[in-house]
Amino acid sequence: MPFARVNDISMYYEVHGETGSPLILVMGLAATKLAWPPFAVKRFASRHRVILFDNRGAGQTDKPRQPYTMQQFAADVVGLLDAVEVERAHVFGVSMGGMIAQHVALDYPERVRGLVLGCTTPGGEHVVRTPPESLALLTQPPSGDRAADIRNAWPLFYTPAYIESHRELLESRLQEELAYPEQPRFAFELQLGAIIQTHDTFDRLPSIQAPTLIQTGLDDTLIPPGNSHILAERIPNARLVTYANAAHGYLWEAGAAAVDDVLAFLTEVDGG
Repeated sequence: MPFARVNDISMYYEVHGETGSPLILVMGLAATKLAWPPFAVKRFASRHRVILFDNRGAGQTDKPRQPYTMQQFAADVVGLLDAVEVERAHVFGVSMGGMIAQHVALDYPERVRGLVLGCTTPGGEHVVRTPPESLALLTQPPSGDRAADIRNAWPLFYTPAYIESHRELLESRLQEELAYPEQPRFAFELQLGAIIQTHDTFDRLPSIQAPTLIQTGLDDTLIPPGNSHILAERIPNARLVTYANAAHGYLWEAGAAAVDDVLAFLTEVDGG
C-alpha cells in the first residue's frame, strides 16, 4: 500500500496502468478511493496511467485538525503528482473533487493536460443551491450505526430505480466501506468547511486554459445539474454532457456511456 509524503500529510494513493498519458482522479466530500467504480478505473487504466488517492481528511490519508482550504487540496494534488514524478496530467474530479480540480486548473495550469469536472459547482453565490432536504441528509450527525447511515445516504447519490435494481451491488460496496477507515466527524466538518468558506471560482473560470469536459446526472439533487451549465458557460470551449436517469453517482448509473465519453475526450486532448 503506497503512501507519499505530500506537503504536511502522509497520503494514500494507488497507480493503475503503466502506459498512456497520466490521469489523476480526485474524489469528493467524505469519499475515498472506493467511490470510483472499479469498472471505470479498469477502463481508464487500459489507456492511461491512473492515479487515485484519498484526500486529506479521508480514508487512509492523514486527517489534520487544522482548517482545510481548496488551495490546500489543490496543492495536495500537485504534491502527489510530484511524488509520482508526473509533470502534466489529466485531472478528473467529481463533486468536491471537481471543485479541487478547478483550483488545480486555475492555480497550476501548467500541470493540467485536460480537465474533467463531474457533478460539481463553481461555489459562492453563483450556484444552483442544494435542496434543503438533501443538505439535511448530507449533514445529519452519525447515528452510531455506520451501515445504517450509509444506506440512508444512498438517495443522495442514486436514483430510486438504481437503488432498487442494484441492491446487491450496493450492499457489497457497503461491506467494502465498512472495512475501510471511517471518516471522523471533525474531518468531515473540516472538508465541508473548505467547500463553504474557500470555494468560489465563478469570476476566475474564464481563465481556465485546459480543454474541459463537464458531466452531470440530470437527476442530481445534491449538486443540481444547473451548476454544470454555469461551469460550461463560464469555462472557454467547455463541453457539457448530461445523463438522464442518473443522480450524483452518475458514473455508476450512466456506467459505460460516461466512461466512454471521458476516454474519447482524453484521446482528443492527447491528439489521438
